[in-house]
Amino acid sequence: MAGVARYRILILPVSAVVIALLVAWRLGRETDRQDAVSQPPPVRRQLAPVFELYDQNNQLVKFERYLGRTRLVVVFYEAATGADEDPHLVRLRRHIEDVAAAGVQVVGISTAVPAENRRAAERAGGEFPFPLLTDIDPVHQSTGAVHRQWGLSDPETGALQTGLFLVDRAGMVGTDDGTPVPEESPESVVDALCSGRWPR
Repeated sequence: MAGVARYRILILPVSAVVIALLVAWRLGRETDRQDAVSQPPPVRRQLAPVFELYDQNNQLVKFERYLGRTRLVVVFYEAATGADEDPHLVRLRRHIEDVAAAGVQVVGISTAVPAENRRAAERAGGEFPFPLLTDIDPVHQSTGAVHRQWGLSDPETGALQTGLFLVDRAGMVGTDDGTPVPEESPESVVDALCSGRWPR
């Protein structure tokens, strides 16, 4: 009888330990499931859209000539403000040697016409050492086609937007449902590039 009594006494603490372990295991699984749900999906990458636009010297630039040859930072800036006032382009211009050391080509895009981009360079005290492209199709008299191609157009108003994109050496850019996605923190991207580092 004494042995049976001791056995019954042990059942309670052993059961408590088993229950505690089961609860901890279940809570751990729930936490893992919640973490998996809360994490954003990985950014998909695909070939960057190509285009042909005129630069500040009225020379036709084919974007595809860069793809597969170099890394790119593509800055869509506000035409009304001008390239000489865009904070990203100003910093990239100032640190162009460090940017080039990281193996990066800068490309600026806006709806400013070539003459306006040349005046911006004059105001900045010299040439921009990278192309400033005009997103206007003179044949079809349309404006902003490349902005829309890269997802920088308000879907309701059609207003063109600014943004900064990174294109890797393979010509790939981050996308969402097939449309390029601008960098969430362009300032930190420019910081890295101006320090001679590719921010990836």
